[in-house]
Amino acid sequence: MNFTRTTSLLLGAWLSCAAVSAFAAEEVPLEGVAWGEASRAYSNYEAGRYREAVQHADGALKFRPDVVRLHLLKIYALEKLGQRAQARQAAQAAIKQGLRDPALQRAVVNLQPVAPVRRTASGATASAASAPTTSAAYRRGFPIATKAYASYNANAFQEAERGAEQAFRIDPSQGAWAMLWLDALEAQQRWADAAQAVDTAIKLGAPNANDLQARRQTLNRRMAIRPAEQAYQALIANRPGDAVPLAREAARLAPDIASHRLLLVTSLLLDNQPAAAEQAADQALQDDDESTVMLVMRGYLRQFQGKTQAAQSDFDAALAQDWLDEEQLRNVRLIAIDGALASGDQARAEALLAPMDKTDDAVIRRQKTLADGRTPAAPLTLASYPSPSQSCQDTPYGTQCELLPADTNGATGPAGEAYAAYGRQDFQEAIDKARLAVDQEPDNVNFQRLLTTALASGNDAQAAEAEQRMSDAIARTPSDADLLMQRGYLRMRMREPARAREDFRAAQDTGKAPKTVALDEAYALSAMGENPAAVRQLKSVIDKDDAGELKLDPQQRYNTRNAITGLDREWGATLSLGYRGARPSTSVSGAGLSTAGDAVFSTAEAYWRPSQLNNQNGMLEVYGRLTNTLYDSGGKLESDGFIDPCSRAFTANARTTESSSVTGFPSTIGSLGVRYMLSDTGFTFGLERRFFIGSATREGTAFPASRTDQCSIQQAIQRENQRRAQDDQINGLLTRYKLGGSAGGWLAYTTYGFYHGTERRMDVPSWFTTEAYSQLGYSLEDNSAKYTLYDVDSNGKASRELMQANGSLRREQLFLSNEIRVGRSYRIDAISPNLVAFPHIVGAADWIWQKDQATGLKVSSGAENFPVLAAGLPDKNLSLTNDARSWSMGVGPGLNLRYWFREDHYHTPRSYLDWSMQYRLPIGGGATERAKGLFMNLTLSY
Repeated sequence: MNFTRTTSLLLGAWLSCAAVSAFAAEEVPLEGVAWGEASRAYSNYEAGRYREAVQHADGALKFRPDVVRLHLLKIYALEKLGQRAQARQAAQAAIKQGLRDPALQRAVVNLQPVAPVRRTASGATASAASAPTTSAAYRRGFPIATKAYASYNANAFQEAERGAEQAFRIDPSQGAWAMLWLDALEAQQRWADAAQAVDTAIKLGAPNANDLQARRQTLNRRMAIRPAEQAYQALIANRPGDAVPLAREAARLAPDIASHRLLLVTSLLLDNQPAAAEQAADQALQDDDESTVMLVMRGYLRQFQGKTQAAQSDFDAALAQDWLDEEQLRNVRLIAIDGALASGDQARAEALLAPMDKTDDAVIRRQKTLADGRTPAAPLTLASYPSPSQSCQDTPYGTQCELLPADTNGATGPAGEAYAAYGRQDFQEAIDKARLAVDQEPDNVNFQRLLTTALASGNDAQAAEAEQRMSDAIARTPSDADLLMQRGYLRMRMREPARAREDFRAAQDTGKAPKTVALDEAYALSAMGENPAAVRQLKSVIDKDDAGELKLDPQQRYNTRNAITGLDREWGATLSLGYRGARPSTSVSGAGLSTAGDAVFSTAEAYWRPSQLNNQNGMLEVYGRLTNTLYDSGGKLESDGFIDPCSRAFTANARTTESSSVTGFPSTIGSLGVRYMLSDTGFTFGLERRFFIGSATREGTAFPASRTDQCSIQQAIQRENQRRAQDDQINGLLTRYKLGGSAGGWLAYTTYGFYHGTERRMDVPSWFTTEAYSQLGYSLEDNSAKYTLYDVDSNGKASRELMQANGSLRREQLFLSNEIRVGRSYRIDAISPNLVAFPHIVGAADWIWQKDQATGLKVSSGAENFPVLAAGLPDKNLSLTNDARSWSMGVGPGLNLRYWFREDHYHTPRSYLDWSMQYRLPIGGGATERAKGLFMNLTLSY
């Protein structure tokens, strides 16, 4: 964060910031020579060169005599020179010109001449001639007051103080004597005593109470300067905890000074108290609800805490202020864009960027961030979501501050380039520039911290360097909670959760860390594989929030409960029904391949997550699954004729063949497997053993795919028929196989999943959602089989058994299945906040390679009855599929409805019922029947 150090150089009791704002809003801006002369006048005034200030003010007034603040500047400079008469004449001249401003009128009154003694800073005199009374009290006090004036003129301020107080207490009706008392105290810079004297004077009945109250306000402003300066010094020294009480005192003494309010908000934020900082911003806006700076700062603070809707409201209110100039509007819009990016709301960020100058470097950086599609860090930190930069400067009418985008740090040279590079997440460039900045100014604490922060986002070697730098800094200041937490986050990134937990505990022990550090410790425990302990810690956070000890906003509380739901789950079950096709979900492996024809598939799975084996590296699941076909309408194959495998001659014979799968329990396949999901990558690796439980999964028909094998079998049948009687001819062969009861196979697969916006959100009513997966799998089955050869009748059905053979059935399949769904999710609050609709566009593609072989065939019986046929059968492995390959691709609209349930005090919904319907149109591939039609899935996840 960039701070321009401010010391409040107030111009005196006459200056009214409200009045300045009023006429400044109405006057035409200064230009040309007038602007240049005015600028030099202000600069000379601030530097204490009052004579030159008068000269340049006169130069500006020649061109712009209508500008009240130029007249006031001249008046103040003359008064500083001790030329009070000339100052009063200048004020009167301005009024005669028609400038009716309260500040000018007050100057005329305050600068009126007195006699016979010198006037004090407040305008009080020792003249007895002007006394409105001749009471006994006045007569007793007058000599004392006269002596006090004389002491004041002689710079004997302590004597003046005692005499003025004594005279005023004798006759409290003499308000001028009270002002002399204050002047004497102020001359000694005893601001607190002077403020107490104001209260005493008013209590005693001073007639000029309004003047005294105005003086107290001025005194408070002066008293606020010192704690404000000390607070800035504490921030520069990286001691925000020390800055907070000092800034709070400055804001209490001078709540009308906006820079003090901003200082308090900043100190609280840097001291890891964002909620308290937001509350301080609320209080400032109660006094000035049109403060752009505080409105934008509160918006940032709300987004920092995850209060996205409230933050957007503040940013939008600031953007709607019609008095902002183009540069101010640009800065506010950029800060609002940074807030949208931090919340992951790309649509809002794009909308805010749309009207901006596309050649603006800041706009280009944010467009690049959008294009990169980086997900925001969670939870937000000052490193991942830096606060707006502050630019403050002193002016003759008060300290003025503006907020700039976080990547406008006010730093120049390598440091400025480093800040900009870090803002656009070009960490290597940020590291290089930060090193240059440190080389140039090795004693600059801010540059040292910038280098450490940049290194923490670099590669492994740079992160290790950052850790060492943090450790060295912590050795010097062991109670720096901010450094301890920063090192804890870095160690989490370096996959050292045990050491990170130590840092979070140490930060908590300092008493200066935010209470939400308990959440960081819980996540560290989870990364260590200590999920039960992490769950207990997170539940204690909820309990503390219930008791008011730890204030979580609704989104933080929801995220905490959601974390409990994920970490607390050690087992689960899923039941899925698919119509026409199936797709793997996050908990169901296996090929998501469609079928030709209408069919309904079921999948039932139970899984277990051994918590001791799960940590920040990944998650292991052991599962069991049953799959089968519940319904199959069958498919039709139409042919125009028959091709002889030996002669390749075509014989016309149009016919339609219908086929369907066995359904129900006979089609059941069981699986036991393990899968491991790598954290933060989207990849899952699995291996499972499959068991053919249903009888139909172990039986089937085998038919050679090779024309050569088909011809060999045909010729063997012909030779066998030559030796057989006419009524004992073989019409053809139909081969059936039967596997053993222990038959099964293996499936290995890798899945990549990308899921954005698939969770239920409570902070917004709708959100962008993307679901995508790609699964590559290989299955192998090699089981002993008994083959039975049958003669066929005229309809091609088995009529009599010819012989049997033993061997094996070897099946291999390589598949790739892909699907992407893009759309927007809507929470249907009118029915239930747990119901979410997801209209989307779907694209799906699959590719299959399959190779089935009958191997090691050996006739075991029946050869004696059909010796010629047995001798003529191929004596090698038979290919049953001829290395078949096919692919399909389809797109179409879809609708998904998901209802969440099983929610309680500590958990977000742990189960859901999901229904999905799609209608796909084929756009590629030879197997278009797999890519078209209606597809539905119903899934219950418990």
